[in-house]
Amino acid sequence: MSDYRFQVPEGVEDILVEECATKRRIEGRMRDVFSGHGYHEVSTPTFEYLDVFNREGIALEQEEMYKFVDTRGRIVVLRPDVTIPIARMVVTKMKGFARPLKLFHLSDVFRINRTQTATEREFTQAGVEVIGSPDIEADGEIIAVAVNALLAAGLDDFRIDIGQVEFFESIIDEIDIPDEDKKKIRYYIQHKNLVAIEEFLDARGINGKFKNILLSIPVLYGDTEDVLRKAHEFCLNERAAKALEDIEEAYKMVTDYGYQKYVSVDLGMLNQFSYYTGIIFKGFTRDLGYIICSGGRYDNLLARFDHDCPATGFAIDVNRVAQALKNQNRQENYRERYFVLTYDSKDRKKAIDTARKLRDAGFYVELDILKQGLDVLKEYAVQKGIRTIVSVGDGSRLDVLDVQSGISTATSLPGLIARFWQDDGKSIIGWH
Repeated sequence: MSDYRFQVPEGVEDILVEECATKRRIEGRMRDVFSGHGYHEVSTPTFEYLDVFNREGIALEQEEMYKFVDTRGRIVVLRPDVTIPIARMVVTKMKGFARPLKLFHLSDVFRINRTQTATEREFTQAGVEVIGSPDIEADGEIIAVAVNALLAAGLDDFRIDIGQVEFFESIIDEIDIPDEDKKKIRYYIQHKNLVAIEEFLDARGINGKFKNILLSIPVLYGDTEDVLRKAHEFCLNERAAKALEDIEEAYKMVTDYGYQKYVSVDLGMLNQFSYYTGIIFKGFTRDLGYIICSGGRYDNLLARFDHDCPATGFAIDVNRVAQALKNQNRQENYRERYFVLTYDSKDRKKAIDTARKLRDAGFYVELDILKQGLDVLKEYAVQKGIRTIVSVGDGSRLDVLDVQSGISTATSLPGLIARFWQDDGKSIIGWH
């Protein structure tokens, strides 16, 4: 029998010091972005009844959920999604709240992903929901908020692709073929398999404008204005034309925010979840083969809980953002602002007061509680990547040792703070 005492289950991981610090910093900055845009934080239970997710029109399979039985014999699941529980919460407990509801969440999600090579089964999502607004302004705003949140996290090299569910659906609905055939075409378009699309259409005798546009949809992606211009050249039905207008309006709003360089269009982007109804989008970044952000309009989801109400939202995978920052070597070295403060026993209160003032100024300060001498303390600092040892001296004097260079200088508390502001002003101001 295997000994699992020293192992973790498949799809989960221990998050160690540096990675955990990065992850918490990302969460904090995204929380600030969401709050700054007028969104209010909510939290749903870690586990819910299976019935919440096992509803018509919600594309989560039971095989993707961690299920167990509660003390009364009812099936419950670890939260595999956040948007659906928020829909339940809004319908049951927030009906009387002023609309639009602007909510955000930072929640752990548990999902058995059977479709990707990644084995990630526990991850943190940061997302927003706008409930009660059918206007494209809401779609444009959440795309802009997503861009802002990714920038605040430290990413710069990323792209948000925008699509519209109705563009493809309106075209495929005009073709008189069985639903099973429509599913196959949808699959080929999602995977941009032009050869399979053409062979399938030829086998079904689908020619003319429908063949031309279905073969074009997978390659209608890239520069927003260029893609929209090409799409308008097709003889479109009213629903398809309206879908393009929605993308144009959302893009104009993103442009007003000044974020147009982060946005492009992909008309071959189709429904990830069956409850999406309009604008949808996904975020990607360099050096990471997975989606870091996804969202869109889901006007029909609340109707699954007997409450017809328009809504839109998105979720960012915080774990993947942290991994992208690591891959791109864009992690902040918070150790630059991390001190170890050493002192004699008689100066302990002075040391505690000094540490408190340094923390108030935006530094991380660890007291030397072992007191094994400076040589041992320097070795400890090197092992932890700590740059500075501060010794409390007589009066207001502080002796500051740069562990890397071995150079020691004397200064005061205001002088120490001013020195680091000057040396690292950008990160101090941005953090504090």
